[in-house]
Amino acid sequence: MAELAMIEKWAENLDEVTVSRWLVREGDEVEAGDGLCDIITDKATFEYEVETSGIVKAIYAPPRSTVPVGYVIAFIGHADEDPPPDIEARNQALMAEHRRAAEEDLELDLELPARVGRREGRGAPKQRDVRGTPAAHRLARDRGVTLDAVAAALGRRGVITEDDVRAFVEEQREGTAP
Repeated sequence: MAELAMIEKWAENLDEVTVSRWLVREGDEVEAGDGLCDIITDKATFEYEVETSGIVKAIYAPPRSTVPVGYVIAFIGHADEDPPPDIEARNQALMAEHRRAAEEDLELDLELPARVGRREGRGAPKQRDVRGTPAAHRLARDRGVTLDAVAAALGRRGVITEDDVRAFVEEQREGTAP
């Protein structure tokens, strides 16, 4: 019986693994439970063990390659068995989909507000050094206000919170903020 050695989703947050090194070569005989290669995840390194005895007929992932869940890394079969012809095409399609998803995750909002406390130009007055929680920064950016304005209007010293930004925006809406 043949085996497609495939990267399974062993953990909920597992999207990809690195095939560190191969412990076998194409043409080697393996027994069920033998180590096929070393796998590295974000949290662990372990040996991928084959479930079926046979001959390593094909290896699809070179050493030190990072592959997504679902990728077939090897085919284990008997002497008279050949690997299915569509494995490489399937792996390429899976890799392309994985790369697209990774690129979408990396899209960043590159329009960042000017850094608080930085001089905007020669002779420009230095802004107050106001700190805020990440949620406060995000909300202030979304509402088009600065943490300096929030701190000044509310008379706050120290870290500005998301609630402080909401209160300032509400006061502006009601016309009570300076």
